Amino acid sequence: MRYQTRSVKGHDRAANHDFAAAEIHGARGLFVIMDGTSKPGSGQLAQGLAQGVIRAYLSNVAQGADDSSPEQVQQLLNGILVDMHRQLFTNQTGTTSYLIGVASQGLLTVAYEGDCACGMAGNDGNIEWFTPPHCQANWKRDRSHRELALDPARNLVTRSLRATRAPNPDFLRQPAPAGTRFVFATDGFWAELTESQQAAAINEPAGDIAVVSDDVTWIDVRM
Repeated sequence: MRYQTRSVKGHDRAANHDFAAAEIHGARGLFVIMDGTSKPGSGQLAQGLAQGVIRAYLSNVAQGADDSSPEQVQQLLNGILVDMHRQLFTNQTGTTSYLIGVASQGLLTVAYEGDCACGMAGNDGNIEWFTPPHCQANWKRDRSHRELALDPARNLVTRSLRATRAPNPDFLRQPAPAGTRFVFATDGFWAELTESQQAAAINEPAGDIAVVSDDVTWIDVRM
């Protein structure tokens, strides 16, 4: 299992409020991507949540928590998110979309709220996204990411981590045999880059990419 990640500030942003973190722990992979909103404190909230989730997950496993089944992974992530929500909002502000992926034993479990996305990529870099974004433009949960990219109402996010609401992530599972390639990305990546620009970005991560209005962040993972 290996990964590459990159984040680029958008030209309409005073600061990059995206954050990505990843950790390979034996045969287990943890991948977290955040998109903090423009509300004060959101960038720090996104970073604190990403780092805190990975730290707490590995700490729980080290203390004997069993994550050998997808149901146990889901239970563990739910508990961590509740704890992180309580800890972070004692002294932080802001809101953030989040997406967490746990890969182990040939399976990827994804937990998310908001408009970060996860997809499967081919060697050519073409990506099939499988996490329906939580936004007003997708209230029926029936539109593709490419359709949503053209609708301004996608920017009205309907679910996220916020102080006034307990975490309530959707969970999805995908087979993740050796050789599978996953991309975790913020909406700046999947909505503001064309499909060819997305493919170029993940296949040439050190190369030039188009700077768009929103922050662009991704993690490219190969099982």
